[in-house]
Amino acid sequence: MSLQQAPENPYLAARQEWNERYGSYIRSALAWKIVGMVSMTMAVIGFSYALYLSSQIRLVPYIVEVDKLGTAVSAGFPEQIEYADERVVRATLANFVSSFRSVSPDAVVQKQYIDRTYALLRTSDPATEKINASFRSASPFERAKTATVSIEVNNVVALSNQTYQLDWTEFERDRRGKETAERRFRGIVTVTLTAPQDESVIRLNPIGLYVRDFDWTAQL
Repeated sequence: MSLQQAPENPYLAARQEWNERYGSYIRSALAWKIVGMVSMTMAVIGFSYALYLSSQIRLVPYIVEVDKLGTAVSAGFPEQIEYADERVVRATLANFVSSFRSVSPDAVVQKQYIDRTYALLRTSDPATEKINASFRSASPFERAKTATVSIEVNNVVALSNQTYQLDWTEFERDRRGKETAERRFRGIVTVTLTAPQDESVIRLNPIGLYVRDFDWTAQL
């Protein structure tokens, strides 16, 4: 007696045929889709990193000294000035006195003088009140209506690491340019150094030098 084979299920046979014929295509397409997404992600990350590196590039100046004929004499990197370099402090104080005492007929220039003066002052320090009082008693804008004052800083001497003596000469002229007075002054300045953080302050006071106290007198 022979056993008869059960008839094949047509639905199962159709499903098996579909899997064999089309399933591999779908798996292949899904794999390529994943590869494409990974490649795009890597490209975006690489481009972003390259953009970040390009923004971090810093130029270091290289100085080449030449003679009158244009021949290179020496070359090298410029000397790095220390944060509290004595030369920079003296130059900053000389500019401070010049900005504080100068009187210009140009209102824009005069405002720049005042801005440079207050860039080295802090509200809580005695020097600020003394300079405020000086401006109140003799406004440079009012003085400029009849006269101008130019400053020549003669000497800046360190008395200690925080106190400096400044000697300067003021040349006063009328609006026609004729010199009407020449006066000599001496000032004693006490300073402090605080690293600047604000961009606007850095432009006017890059080393963070502040005048804590300032006294000045006319010299006979």
